Amino acid sequence: MIGIVVAIREELTEFFSNNKFVAYKLDAEDQPVFTSQILPEVAVIESGMGKANAINATNKLIELYHPNIIISAGFAGSVKQNVSSGTSYICNKLWSIPGSPAFWSTDIAENTNVMDENSAVRLNKVINEFGSPIEIGACMTVDQFIYNHDLKTWIGENFSVDVIDMESFWVNQTANENNIETIIIRVVLDPMEQKLPPFIVEAANNKKSRTVMNGLKHVAINPGDIKKIIEISIQVKKSRRILASNLESVIESEKEFASLTSNTV
Repeated sequence: MIGIVVAIREELTEFFSNNKFVAYKLDAEDQPVFTSQILPEVAVIESGMGKANAINATNKLIELYHPNIIISAGFAGSVKQNVSSGTSYICNKLWSIPGSPAFWSTDIAENTNVMDENSAVRLNKVINEFGSPIEIGACMTVDQFIYNHDLKTWIGENFSVDVIDMESFWVNQTANENNIETIIIRVVLDPMEQKLPPFIVEAANNKKSRTVMNGLKHVAINPGDIKKIIEISIQVKKSRRILASNLESVIESEKEFASLTSNTV
């Protein structure tokens, strides 16, 4: 059984559509589970953003489905120059830096390996063979949405990481505590040079802000943002397509191999 944890379900819109996923379980914590008759060996949970949500959702997924692999999947921001939107990574190393950026320092960061180099190379090869280009990299998990160019630059200059997100480190830690293998797949939405507008950050943090009506209200109040909205929409569509391809490649590969993260070839 493969479990997938995604912070925001809209990141998997194309994956859901391709494989006809539907909401299966809802609870008071508003962390819905999605299943598919086309892919009965896969269950997806929408965690919401951040540490607590990632831990709760991963534990819930384990309790319900006892997966042998958990994938933390979703969008990320690049902290390296000249990395385009849609670039995807298998993160074989994870970092975490807690708290507000005002108090960040290299001393408070911690890191962990997700898989050894041989396993990462093997997984990279398998996914690429299925026609879904992906690179091996590292991810920094932070406590808040980072859309500022200067903060992305600071992380990229001080740590050997490629992308940043808000959940991967905690999904991996929770899975490890339950002796479950993890795969981290992150697709770049916003390049390092791009500063996301505040309304995008609000939409990421607040489900109600993602509705069409709220989008129209924002355009009515801020007509100058139309160009930015179109640009972001193109990036989102591209990143969704690539993320769907990555996940479908992993699932297809899992049918052929006992374990994608195994050292054996």
